[in-house]
Amino acid sequence: MCIPFETIIMNFYLYLIGALLAITGGAFSFYFYAVSIGRMPYRQWWVPRICQIDLTNCVAITRTKYGQIFGITNSISGTIFLIIYGYTLLTAAIGWVDPLLPFIMGVFTILIGLYLVYGLFKLKTVCPLCITIHTMSLVIFILQLIIVY
Repeated sequence: MCIPFETIIMNFYLYLIGALLAITGGAFSFYFYAVSIGRMPYRQWWVPRICQIDLTNCVAITRTKYGQIFGITNSISGTIFLIIYGYTLLTAAIGWVDPLLPFIMGVFTILIGLYLVYGLFKLKTVCPLCITIHTMSLVIFILQLIIVY
């Protein structure tokens, strides 16, 4: 079976867009972590204003049961996972890994994201940065669906 050249190019760009979104999400997660422990001011030039942390709502999330999974804060695990996810998407773009691996990682991301959004809903909290990262993860997953199917 021969895959058309246009499909190969389209998949490459979809992987690249997904990788950039994942790495950006990892940077946002690191920003959340650094602000929550007081190592970085919450106003940063590289973070869009709509995504900047609300010190009252966003940091308060970290002190709840929804602020960590398996004893690791979500911002740390999110930073590490999203950077690895971005790398996996980049390697899939050039054919080094099977396209199924980033897809499985995407399913995992969506499941964890649903749990975290449920936590935001239960806490009646709106964290713009959290919503942005979860939206980016959803977009990456949709890109994966386009590639795999």
